Amino acid sequence: MSNDEQSAPPGADAPRVPPSAAIQAEYWGEPEAIRPHLTAQAPLDVLDYWLRLRGARRFPSRSDFDPMEMRRHLPNIFLLDVAPGGSFRYRVVGSLISEFFGVGNPAGMTPEDVFGANAEVALSPLRICRDARTPYMHTASASWLYRDRTYVHYEVLLLPFGESDEAVNKVLCCAEFLGEDGARS
Repeated sequence: MSNDEQSAPPGADAPRVPPSAAIQAEYWGEPEAIRPHLTAQAPLDVLDYWLRLRGARRFPSRSDFDPMEMRRHLPNIFLLDVAPGGSFRYRVVGSLISEFFGVGNPAGMTPEDVFGANAEVALSPLRICRDARTPYMHTASASWLYRDRTYVHYEVLLLPFGESDEAVNKVLCCAEFLGEDGARS
């Protein structure tokens, strides 16, 4: 689904407005609907791996995920815990993501701790992935966060994990960054 459309995806409660102008395009739903919109290699590889893991389930459990299977992309990957009250906490954060966040290693921190007043840019996609229990991706500008970085755009994929198909208790994310010259960073 594009952010230009105002209808909600199947299973969503209501139409929503993108959290900020930073998000240029967003999609969520079945992986087959998202895959054509992914252009970055790391998110594509992680989506393909997630699809193999889930089998006939709606989504795999965290214990199914072997980080060594995705070791090439570990710098681009971060994992969040979904707390029973609905909040999110970074559990594991790859080195490229830590650099992007600019707060050292954010493991143990919340999106509010990392992004402050801009936390909704991270929280809205996490809530969509958790509540719809489906993959989510977006492309966005990073200029709102750090104007002195060499990359200015990114593509991020969020994937649900849970012990049952009824509840998401982890969200695995993979981001790839593009610089001003269009080359991947």
